[in-house]
Amino acid sequence: MIYLLVDVGSTYTKLNLVDTDKNEILGSASSYTTVETDVREGFNNAYKKLREVTDVKYDKVLGCSSASGGLKVVAIGFSKNLTTDAARLASLSSGARILKVYSYELTDEQVDEIKNSGADIIVLCGGTDHGNKDNIIFNAKKLAKGGLKTPVVVAGNIDTHEEIREIFEKNKVPCDFTENVMPTTNTINYRPLRKTIGDLFIRTIAHAKGIDLLSKDFEILLPTPVAVQKAMSVYAKHLDKVILSVDIGGATTDIHSIGKTYYGEENVISPPIDEPFEKRTVEGDMGMRYSATALYESVGEEPFLKFGIKDAREKTEYRFNHTNYIPDNDEDLFFDNVLCYIATHTSLMRHIGHIKKIKTPTRTIYEQYGKDLRPAEMFIGTGGSLINSNEPKKILSAIEDLDDKYLINRKIKYYLDKNYILSSAGLISTVDEEASYKLLNKYLKEL
Repeated sequence: MIYLLVDVGSTYTKLNLVDTDKNEILGSASSYTTVETDVREGFNNAYKKLREVTDVKYDKVLGCSSASGGLKVVAIGFSKNLTTDAARLASLSSGARILKVYSYELTDEQVDEIKNSGADIIVLCGGTDHGNKDNIIFNAKKLAKGGLKTPVVVAGNIDTHEEIREIFEKNKVPCDFTENVMPTTNTINYRPLRKTIGDLFIRTIAHAKGIDLLSKDFEILLPTPVAVQKAMSVYAKHLDKVILSVDIGGATTDIHSIGKTYYGEENVISPPIDEPFEKRTVEGDMGMRYSATALYESVGEEPFLKFGIKDAREKTEYRFNHTNYIPDNDEDLFFDNVLCYIATHTSLMRHIGHIKKIKTPTRTIYEQYGKDLRPAEMFIGTGGSLINSNEPKKILSAIEDLDDKYLINRKIKYYLDKNYILSSAGLISTVDEEASYKLLNKYLKEL
């Protein structure tokens, strides 16, 4: 079977023509994503380049997209450290970018913020099944009274679904219902929410900037982060290993990890939440172009000064204002490498779990927060700036520079997705997991 695999990214649209019978990439091409006008223009430019490489016909087209920064979600929960965090983690695993999270009872001002946030989807949760009902019903009434028209996914206490449905239907608020994201205390049930958000992506979010017209001949259309996550999951399953990846894009930096949260180590107290086995975090302030100024504002001058860069503000502003810029000299290539390193280092700190030492009269114990990734054996890097870097291993080695409190293997092996194959392999995995694994095993290269 020959597939044309399309990834409409926030900065570039990438095409891969893959023969799964031969386990071979027949041709690749990319072009700047024309999200400001119509994404079909960027696709056509890339397709023209692909046809200059090969004229082989394809059997099916599979696609994914993160154009315009991908899905934008606001998450609303009950307690900040439990259901709200569960909603955030589950939404991230669905390929979403979290704009903001809210806990407890919404105020009128917060409802106005949500209405004006630009969110594509609102995730509303709260209460374990057969537990607290008051909070989620209060927030549903508040959103409905505030005239919300953004689609709402309700993923809270199942006992509240009937009443919330009546509230939203009466006030003409579009809504979908799925299983509780936290059915019992400390347990995240993220797969049903991921599927519901993915379905909403197909029905509504994709109808912008020509994506609906471009994808009418696609067999499937997924959010790009979901495609990458599927590839990671298939690869980890076939290798029987804990693995980790970083995807550095123009708008965000995504970290994916496949593995358990807690391993029951003696003297280590388990974390408050058992995080998703397939965990994803996305940092909207860690992009190389659209979010370059946000990156600078988040980390400040100090990380750049360590590399001898004194004009970081000006350089990040230039990249923000020229999103299609490709470094054409050693100085700017070095700066992009530094941006990649900082984005990787910062995003890893936000993704990887850590421990806190507690001294008792008789012994020292540790509290674990987040995911234990010390068993991870592979760290895979992808994204245009990383792939085109002259020093990808130095960028990925940011993982070695994390503080000792972080639960990571500092002797991890580095791999580079030189052929932009992760999202493509994830698309293929929806129809042929074995072919997806073989493709990754062939084209991911150890550094």
